[in-house]
Amino acid sequence: MEQGYYSHENPQNLVRTHRVDVAIVGGGMAGASAAVTAARLGLKTLLAQNRPCLGGPISTECESNSDGHLIVGGSNWTTRDARETGPIEEFRMTSADRYENGWRNHFSQVLRDIVEKESNLTLLLNTEVYDVKMEGKRIRELTARTIGSDLTHHIFPKMVIDCSGDSFVGFAAGAKYRQGREAKAEFNESLAPEESDSCVLGSSLYFRAVDVGHPVKFTPPDWADRIDESMFVNRNHQDITNGYWWLECGGDMDTVCDNEEIYKKLLKILYGIWDHIKNGGGHGADNFAIEWISSIPAKRESRRLIGDHILTEGEILAHSTFPDGVAYSGGNVDLHPIKGFYSGNEPSGGRHGIISPGLYQIPLRCLYSQNIENLLMAGRNISVSHVALSSTRMMGTCSVLGQAAAGTTFLCVKYSENPRQVAQKRIGELLRILHRVDHTVPGVAVTDPDNLCAQASVKVSSSMKLNLLHRGTGMREKLSADEIPSAQSFIATTESLDEAIFLMHNRSASAVTVHAELVRQQEMYEFTTGEVLATTSCTLPPGNAVQAHFRFQAKLQPGTRYYIRMAHAPDVESCLCEHYLPGVWKSKMKRSWPPQGDRHNHCVRFIPEQHPFAGENLLNNNNRGGDALSIWISDPDAPFPQSAEILFPERSLCSCVELVFDTGLDHINIYSRQQECVKEYVLEGIIAGEYQVLAEEKDNFLRFRKHVFPPIILDGIRLIVKASNGDPSARVYQIRAYKNSTVE
Repeated sequence: MEQGYYSHENPQNLVRTHRVDVAIVGGGMAGASAAVTAARLGLKTLLAQNRPCLGGPISTECESNSDGHLIVGGSNWTTRDARETGPIEEFRMTSADRYENGWRNHFSQVLRDIVEKESNLTLLLNTEVYDVKMEGKRIRELTARTIGSDLTHHIFPKMVIDCSGDSFVGFAAGAKYRQGREAKAEFNESLAPEESDSCVLGSSLYFRAVDVGHPVKFTPPDWADRIDESMFVNRNHQDITNGYWWLECGGDMDTVCDNEEIYKKLLKILYGIWDHIKNGGGHGADNFAIEWISSIPAKRESRRLIGDHILTEGEILAHSTFPDGVAYSGGNVDLHPIKGFYSGNEPSGGRHGIISPGLYQIPLRCLYSQNIENLLMAGRNISVSHVALSSTRMMGTCSVLGQAAAGTTFLCVKYSENPRQVAQKRIGELLRILHRVDHTVPGVAVTDPDNLCAQASVKVSSSMKLNLLHRGTGMREKLSADEIPSAQSFIATTESLDEAIFLMHNRSASAVTVHAELVRQQEMYEFTTGEVLATTSCTLPPGNAVQAHFRFQAKLQPGTRYYIRMAHAPDVESCLCEHYLPGVWKSKMKRSWPPQGDRHNHCVRFIPEQHPFAGENLLNNNNRGGDALSIWISDPDAPFPQSAEILFPERSLCSCVELVFDTGLDHINIYSRQQECVKEYVLEGIIAGEYQVLAEEKDNFLRFRKHVFPPIILDGIRLIVKASNGDPSARVYQIRAYKNSTVE
């Protein structure tokens, strides 16, 4: 008998079976980045997220703005050009574009839209993985349930990436793990306690308040904490609209088992704070009311799965690199007080950690389980000490960890190997694979033999010389006796430096002698160390925008980074220009949170002229600012269009071109498109001296663009840049061409 409805005699099919290359559990920034990376590499991918939206702590249900501004990692108050690339950069830039177009509280939707566009990716929201079945030392099956639909999922993955934060999959599979603080003696960590314990970083709770246009009362619940002004130790609460990261507790509790109890305590603190703001006077809150409170705590720490290596405080402070370095960070080593809001001292800072430790690498050995053969982890659950976690937990870092784990999974599937084998013998190939999805590690160049442009020749319409002398903005920087001196870095392209000319303002009534040193830079964001190659001085007469001539007469090594350091000079200021240039930085940046970077440089010119932005950089193996020549920038005084023409060493079959543009990796500005990014361009194939359009884009805002077209035999390719998003130059890191569009 046919029936048009379901009944006990004609039941619905509530079971789904998935056979996939990789199952990713957890849809925060690590999980979303891992899923998109795996899918784009061609893996059959499943992403299971137990919440209704993606993003974790930055999601619509957890963060008051959900606009991406809290996604930081490598970028800090001293590191330069350190923002993360790959899918995470696409998430950021898409969010920025939507912000400009009127979107708000939208980051979760951005993630969902990008994830759901991937044909190789199955997204299961509101789906909790609750059971793990093993076969020897491998995970054979995950069982999950979708809340609200009664669906049960049986997932059979070749590989698993645990991005759940609490490491449920690893825990259930029997993976080795840690939870709590190691004793100081175990890893010789200065910030660790004398004895080990179960304490962790606490959890926070966000709220959002709005101006309702008229006075409104607030009566707190009788269970709210009673809070007065004396309890806000270095906790700024002047902005009453968006909640506070320092609204924290639970560090002395079990953040896995006691999560709901921690949430109740956070609510008590939150309503107590709001009672103080509303009824304590002096906060300008008469017209404000809370309209939203996060339904879940923003958790910082719980279980950490153990891999073949445990990253520690000492390795972070040593700016360590590793043979298997596949990710990086530069986040503050920031151990919040265990008692959180009720600690009686400031919520973060020097007494709790080490601010701006500098960039360091994270090895692949921290990203896979020591004892479960097909399990990787990404996010705040990787193999690190408690102290190190306070830096690696940042969401930008979690994103690149997810990308690196996904790339590793690709090679595991390709060669039927486990992650340990990849770490031991395939790191070069892994970096090349990740390179194809724009995952980069600062300071690591990637050689790609499949790139048809690798041995090509290039011709550009123009290139910028490093002359910032006449681009001043009216801003100045005092030559003061600060901890960080006034300095300007650059990468040399000549074998000598005869003279550097700065614009300066002498506010005194008489001439002042200004001293300067030419220094070989040891690290790209360090301006107090390095070999001094030459010292000189100049006499600066009174006046504004006076040229200061520093005659060094020094030998240089092309392709090497140097900086000019200027000594303290009372009443003297150096003129600044607002012109962000990858690899060319001034030393001082203002501190803010999140770190905003700095588009400014000193107004300077070099004799002989330096040309660090030549077209030949398009063929280099670096595609981000750093210690190497890496980007083509056209002459800012030459109008658009600007072009770059690349001729292959021999006529070749081509079906894919990848373009890497500049999106200002030195600063975090998630509220608008990056002005440096190419907006309008035409990509052409060159055939016997003729040009054929392969792709055209009129409104680009992304750093990485991949254009796939029917296979065609070409002599080369030409990129014509017609406009940027505001910068006067065309800025391109790399143009890459491939026979095959798929990554192999």
